[in-house]
Amino acid sequence: MAPLPAAAPPREWTPAMQSDLARILSVGEECISEKELRGLILAKGRGTERFDDDGGVDVAPRIRLYDGFEPSGRMHIAQGLLKSVNVNKCTSPGTHSTFCFWVADWFALMNDKMGGDLTKIGIVGEYLIEVWKAAGMDLENVEFRWASTEITEKANVYWPLMLDVARRFNVTRIKKCCQIMGRMEGNLTSAQVLYPLMQCTDVFFLKADICQLGVDQRKVNMLAREYCDAAKKKFKPVILSHHMLYGLKKGQEKMSKSDPDSAIFMEDTVEDVERKINKAYCPVESEFALAAPGMGGDADAGKESMQLKEDTLKNPILDYVQHIVMSPPNSTFTCATASSPSEGKTYSNYEDVKTDFLNGEITPEHLKKGLIDSLNKLLQPVRDHFANDATAKRLLDQVREFKRSDATPAADDAVPKVFRLDLVEKGMIPANCHFVMAPLPSSNPTLQSASHLLAKLSAGGDDSKVLMLMDWTAKVNSALDSDAKVISAYYSVLLSSLRALDKHFNGDENSIMKNVTIVLQSEAILRDPSNYWISVINAGRHFSLDAVMGAGIGLGEGMKDSEGVGVVIGRLMMVADVLAVNPKSVALDAAVDDMGVALSNLSLQDGEAASTQSVEAHLIQEYYNAKLSHPALADQCPVPTITHITDGARLQLQPPRESAALKTEFDEYFLLDDPKVNAKSKMKKAFCEPGNVDFCPPIEILAYFGGLDSGTGKEVVIQRSPDNGGDVTYTSKSALLNDFESGALHPGDLKEVVSTVMVAFFTTLSEEIKKDGDAAKGAKALKAFEKKMSKQKKK
Repeated sequence: MAPLPAAAPPREWTPAMQSDLARILSVGEECISEKELRGLILAKGRGTERFDDDGGVDVAPRIRLYDGFEPSGRMHIAQGLLKSVNVNKCTSPGTHSTFCFWVADWFALMNDKMGGDLTKIGIVGEYLIEVWKAAGMDLENVEFRWASTEITEKANVYWPLMLDVARRFNVTRIKKCCQIMGRMEGNLTSAQVLYPLMQCTDVFFLKADICQLGVDQRKVNMLAREYCDAAKKKFKPVILSHHMLYGLKKGQEKMSKSDPDSAIFMEDTVEDVERKINKAYCPVESEFALAAPGMGGDADAGKESMQLKEDTLKNPILDYVQHIVMSPPNSTFTCATASSPSEGKTYSNYEDVKTDFLNGEITPEHLKKGLIDSLNKLLQPVRDHFANDATAKRLLDQVREFKRSDATPAADDAVPKVFRLDLVEKGMIPANCHFVMAPLPSSNPTLQSASHLLAKLSAGGDDSKVLMLMDWTAKVNSALDSDAKVISAYYSVLLSSLRALDKHFNGDENSIMKNVTIVLQSEAILRDPSNYWISVINAGRHFSLDAVMGAGIGLGEGMKDSEGVGVVIGRLMMVADVLAVNPKSVALDAAVDDMGVALSNLSLQDGEAASTQSVEAHLIQEYYNAKLSHPALADQCPVPTITHITDGARLQLQPPRESAALKTEFDEYFLLDDPKVNAKSKMKKAFCEPGNVDFCPPIEILAYFGGLDSGTGKEVVIQRSPDNGGDVTYTSKSALLNDFESGALHPGDLKEVVSTVMVAFFTTLSEEIKKDGDAAKGAKALKAFEKKMSKQKKK
């Protein structure tokens, strides 16, 4: 092996680098952290260029900054002029940086902007880019990445990354990010916890070194840094948060696109600017007390940290002068003053403007007139560009027409637009099927889980059946540490065990599994990821966060905020999975939901059907009834019948133990990979109190595997010596219970026959797993994973 080349000596910090640092820092009201930004400049900035063999293309990594915008049709002055100035500062020639704009057209589609027409949304995006060009943004080192293309073409990268982000945080932490929607933490839809997770994902998907967004996005950007700690990523994104302009009206912490008079927009006419500024709030003395720390739960989550610098005056006119007019390098501001009412005074320093305003040298009327002139001067090149450039004019005309069409209200009887993955149309599953979702994986899969899953499949009767293996739901819930290979290993073992159970009970001729279509969740999603994830988000927009967490719907206390937000995402995905399958019926668990969260104090509300005895059932039925009830949709997507499996086999070997210290290793259940010797040893230790028929595992197991009460006429013979009453034959579970309760059947005799039955079954199961190469490898992978986790716990 050739010796490694000597490490390059550390680069010397130069005056040019210092200039780059100061210019980039001037963009932000806060930088986390300046030290890391210096490191970025040294590692990727000025002077790190490296050209390809032809000498024409720089192949060295560049500093990557990112911001995002939704093409919704309007651009306010901060997004237009201030952003242009900031981008130019960050990508000044020689800085060796690229500014990446994430064009959130996919989100505009989801929000039904421009009638949900992606082509129109794209034209709006092109129009906004044209605005930036006219406003003076240097696009040489700027790239635009369109979310609709990127997320769809790289769905196998983007969505697993989002799921990994989600699994690292609890609900409490994500609620703190919800100021990016300007919402109150106590009044959230479930989609509003999904948005910050996706925005955090964007940072890493785009490989951003610097998040250059507004202060209002600070909490979600900090989430990205926390994710690096949780995921053990060495390099964290630098957070460079720019100032948020006040709204023009009193008390407006920021501008609002929904209130045209709260801001100057890039399309405003000279008259619009004059009218809005003359009406704007312009105090000379402070009218606001500083916000108390820790605002109440009903406070706007966005106001708590919208401004990082202390400001009790909150004068939007001064704010515009400082951050719009005087933000560009070497800029000035001119206005009339008391000393010079005719000629006016030109300022090159904002603090001088503020001082003269506060001491009365500049009146509010002087300040407003000067700002009106300055803003119109800055906006005029944009107006001229869209008046004189043919391409720009065409884009503007199209956008105006889109807005007019978008403003037309839909007819009352219009068929709602439904986004969903259609697995029947994709040819992956049969129509009108019975749908079952596999349990979340564990490193020690139990015979109980496999038998319960077979019972859920059996509930479909003669209908075609679809079994979905929930690998991405497992990932977001951190099952098996979200290891895709181990999750796959679990499902291989589970399927092999299902086939063994099916063969034991039904034989080859009456096999249930031969009528089951197996679908891997991730593969299904990737057949149409855009429609699938829009359906997830739409479900989230419909349901309150509390409802998805299981609170206030008559099903117990629900989740706690300290629990992982992945459970919330998994439940929204479950709604989308059902929509994708569009089944005739769905089988669910009653006492424990399919996401693995135990329900307590289960009770029905007045008039509520028994089919809603789980959070999942509530979400499915509520969504169908609310969103798919239009006659044109109800025929295509009827509400599926929901069955809860409450009378399946109970194969638990020990009574519940409150303390983990009282548990012995894996003795509570038979495991799917138990060797046949364990079948005998575990049954020997199984709880079997004489006369106790309320909880008697050997009877439950013998009745299940012996086929008693199955209607097949099966019988079980318990062999005993003549001194103990001789052999006895049972054809029903009730007879077993009666003899055991009366003492006619001894625990030792009962356990002996159950041991024989279970040894025979585990011999068959072991052979089935060995015949299945994937299952055999899977069993070994699960054991290796369990060993690895045990070692980590001991550290």
